[in-house]
Amino acid sequence: MRLLSLSAGGDKSFYPVYDLRWRPPPLDASYVPGVDNPERAEHAIVAALQASRVGASSAARIGVCAVGGSGKTTACAGVAACEWVRAHFSKGTAWVQLDASSTLQSVAEAVMALVYRFCGGGAVEQLSALIADKDFVAVAAGYVRSVPVADAAKWLIIVDDVLYKRRALLRQLLLLIPPATPVLFSTRSEAVVASVPGATLVSIDALPIDDARLVLAAAAGKVVTTRVCPFSAAEEAGWVRRVLAKTECHALSLAIVGSMIADRGGAWRAVVEGMERRWMHPYFGCSDSDSPRSSVRAALDVSLGLLDSGEYRDAFAALGVLPVRVRLPMLTRLWQFSLGGVAAVGGRSAAQSSCAMRSTNVEGLVDALVRAGLVRRDVDEVSGELVGVVVHPVVSEYALSLLGDSARAMHQRVVDSYMGGVISGSLDAHGWRRLPFWEVPDDGYWYDHVVRHVSGAENVCGLVSVMDPAWQAVRVGVNSPLAFQADVEGELTALKAVVGGTAPKSAWSPVLLGRAHAALALVYHARIADCRRSNLEAAITHWESAIALVDKSVASALWAEWQAGLGRVCGDRVSGARAANMEEAIACYHRALEVRTRATAPLEWAETQKLLGRALVNRVHGDKAANVETAIACYGLALEVQTQEATPLEWADTQNNLAGAYYYRVNGDRASNMEAAIACCCRALENYTRSATPLLWAKMRYALGLVYYDRLVGDKAASVEAAIACYNDALTVYTREAAPLMWAATQSHLGKALRDRLSGDPAANVAAAAACFDLALTMRTRAAVPLNWAATQHHMGVMHHCRHKADATGAAGVDAAVACFYRALEARTPEAAPQDWALTTFCLMQTLVDGERWSAAVDCGQALERFGSRWALWPAHQAAVACVVEEASRALAQRGDEGSGT
Repeated sequence: MRLLSLSAGGDKSFYPVYDLRWRPPPLDASYVPGVDNPERAEHAIVAALQASRVGASSAARIGVCAVGGSGKTTACAGVAACEWVRAHFSKGTAWVQLDASSTLQSVAEAVMALVYRFCGGGAVEQLSALIADKDFVAVAAGYVRSVPVADAAKWLIIVDDVLYKRRALLRQLLLLIPPATPVLFSTRSEAVVASVPGATLVSIDALPIDDARLVLAAAAGKVVTTRVCPFSAAEEAGWVRRVLAKTECHALSLAIVGSMIADRGGAWRAVVEGMERRWMHPYFGCSDSDSPRSSVRAALDVSLGLLDSGEYRDAFAALGVLPVRVRLPMLTRLWQFSLGGVAAVGGRSAAQSSCAMRSTNVEGLVDALVRAGLVRRDVDEVSGELVGVVVHPVVSEYALSLLGDSARAMHQRVVDSYMGGVISGSLDAHGWRRLPFWEVPDDGYWYDHVVRHVSGAENVCGLVSVMDPAWQAVRVGVNSPLAFQADVEGELTALKAVVGGTAPKSAWSPVLLGRAHAALALVYHARIADCRRSNLEAAITHWESAIALVDKSVASALWAEWQAGLGRVCGDRVSGARAANMEEAIACYHRALEVRTRATAPLEWAETQKLLGRALVNRVHGDKAANVETAIACYGLALEVQTQEATPLEWADTQNNLAGAYYYRVNGDRASNMEAAIACCCRALENYTRSATPLLWAKMRYALGLVYYDRLVGDKAASVEAAIACYNDALTVYTREAAPLMWAATQSHLGKALRDRLSGDPAANVAAAAACFDLALTMRTRAAVPLNWAATQHHMGVMHHCRHKADATGAAGVDAAVACFYRALEARTPEAAPQDWALTTFCLMQTLVDGERWSAAVDCGQALERFGSRWALWPAHQAAVACVVEEASRALAQRGDEGSGT
């Protein structure tokens, strides 16, 4: 998202980047047009595009499916370049590249490119200024979907190399693209095509033999003329037919073989005989399911074996640890070292690390690999300069296979080359060393690929360091929250392999293994993908595993840190009884404070006091008023150490928590408590800014919205408007994709504020509120977050009751309100959420009275009277409850059984 932040600053010189980076790749000189050949995929694709333009309600979705290296990308590029497509899609073709290294961050950048194409630079600037650090597919879709159908139909979108495990990214993009815009995507999996409703499948196996002959001729440097055979009879008999047979007319194989022959000035013997020897190699047929098909494998083996220098072979093999598109600075860094002795051609024995690269420059290495058909140059279309290389995914997988066990060492060398200037010292007695990745300035590559390389190196210290709060803060600030979530998903896979794998751990200390479990706990706690309930349960399991591995007397500080971590998850836990979860969280913090004293660890002591205060505010057991007072005291202790000058962000977070305590405070004057909460929020916002700490800023704007909504001083209409503004601010950062639960919470409270809005059209406000509640419930499900689901149900019940009171709905309003309140009470029980249960029961009672459902109203009132003083707001509502019970009982007595209303 670096480009997004630049454009947000108004630098329009960056807008062309959204154009240049997302154009179709140039076609190789060896490409043979196939649009007019019924045997070619290009012809089938164009036919499908033409068919969809006649009477169809929406444009085509076409999936081009084939094994790696069959020419899917080339076919798509050929379609984009053909005359018919250029004439009928006059706006142009946008090319989105997905591959094994693509993440939600990749989609975010593609979204901006598509917005630029559909809506122009003004929309890019507006969208970037609004949410520059987010993946904002849902917001961007609002821009793109407003494009007139006629204009949308003039674009063609191509999404290349959609792997099965990345199919969710394709779905994200399809949500953005207007239905009138045709989409062409390539994949190796028919299941990906099947996952797109209504998609047309176009399969590629091999090129027609005549076209294969032309591709080979062009790649070999021959002049190709229509309807004239480019080869002599001697060439046909001597090698062409042999090559066509051994390559199986496979596009990638033909291109590699042709490049090798062209590099040798037409001398074909060594290449062709090498291909035939590879087919006869005893190990040739023993490739696994992930290996390229035989024709490609043979071509790659021969090309590697015929390279003039072992240094070139080493350079090629090293590319296996990088993504498919690599810039020159990264190549320079990578090729500082060689592996020395890449595996013998066709074998898979591991290479061994050796010395630094010799004097050959990067351009020279690139030139040699290009001539061998192993990579393609990446040339800037504006400057005409070489900027990097593009490696076909199949070729990249082949290069990685050459490294064998040395792949780990190569990944580690990349890490070491970046970290060399910022780490010092050796591993401690437990095998641990913190790797401060965040202290390395991002060069456009490092931040997005840290997890790739520490995972590849199986570097446990690196994997644990990725979950350091400092890395999260920098990753979110420099890139985006979704970029950090991409790290989380990579971390999850790598750490599970480390902790649960079969690799021997005899050399690991219990502390180091515990750190790995603790990092996994942090991963699951931070994760937004999959089920929240399951993630938190997994986090608890790993915290418990970590704590069990470390004796308090051996590593007391670490033990206390992990107790606090367990406490955080218990406080957020969805499963189990909330009261028990909060008690366990409080117990964890008290255990941590046995080690974290103010004298020996003041900052950690203050942080734990803050966490304890948060748990006390949410405590179910005990006296609510006393719990909140104790929490306020804890925050006061924390702020004696966490000062604005010494620890500004920690100070701001404690101010945020203190605001929450005043908001829920029972003692004292309610109006004064709200004003104190507003003051705390405003103090926190002195340090939380949208540009530096977007998530914390959004969190604070959300909290301030809660307080403004309940403010008792000043003009009520103005306070509600201030709350709405705060929630809308928060939603510029809290998106459904990047922060689903906070997005839902903000939608729910925005609905509440719109429901009670005093300005504007009441009907429109209620409609907007209902829409917000519906959005919130798409994430706030009973299974995932039952108490949050219940809160939104409660807010909806109040909305329906208010509409009834305004004579807008009649009996239907009562029915809808009662149904919402009863649903809320399924989760808001006296045991799980006593204060919320009492509030919802009180609102239900009032609604039942308005609907003259006297028997049910009496039941609610009597239940509240039995609950009595356990409800913090009982003194304010006791008289109203008694009045309802008396009124409803009198009505029942007058009506007898007929007036029960039940």
